[in-house]
Amino acid sequence: FLEFIVFICGAEVMILEMVGSRVLAPYLGTSLFVWTSLIGVILGCLSLGYWQGGKLADKRGDYKALSLIIFLSAVTVGILSLSKEPILFYLQRNLTELRLTATVATTILFGPASILLGMVLPFALKLKIKSLESTGSTVGTLYAVSTIGSIFGTFLAGFFLISFFGSTTILMIISASLSVLSLLIYFRDLTLSK
Repeated sequence: FLEFIVFICGAEVMILEMVGSRVLAPYLGTSLFVWTSLIGVILGCLSLGYWQGGKLADKRGDYKALSLIIFLSAVTVGILSLSKEPILFYLQRNLTELRLTATVATTILFGPASILLGMVLPFALKLKIKSLESTGSTVGTLYAVSTIGSIFGTFLAGFFLISFFGSTTILMIISASLSVLSLLIYFRDLTLSK
């Protein structure tokens, strides 16, 4: 089950990043500066999420907290889908330097969800590791599954989703799928704790 969670969240991060280029394009274009901002900010936010997620998992590493983190990521993506146009319009009008505008826009729009999705892997590791003898293989397996999810999400977004759906629809699909995943985790935890 934890492998499934990290696979889905890994896929969602990359779908979010790929769709990010479509969200920013009408306002900022698709230049190297825009892609650099997307990749750099999302990687930075994932790193922050790994760090904060690890600290939080040590304090409260349980399925309910993991469910809440994924639910909050769904909420932030939902908010992004509704607020992207006014935020980008405002930034385009008030910031004149493209590199700054792209970085600020990416941070505001994609940062919160990326941080929260970055928190998932440390939680999964905390829940999965049962003994020190198997730590290396457990960490390796979960990182591999998360990366395979990211590869899957990249190809899914690039070859299918972006071709057939608009960016708002894709963001709503991400939000809905994360909400469902959060509920699955929550109810699975209730079932296991009985």
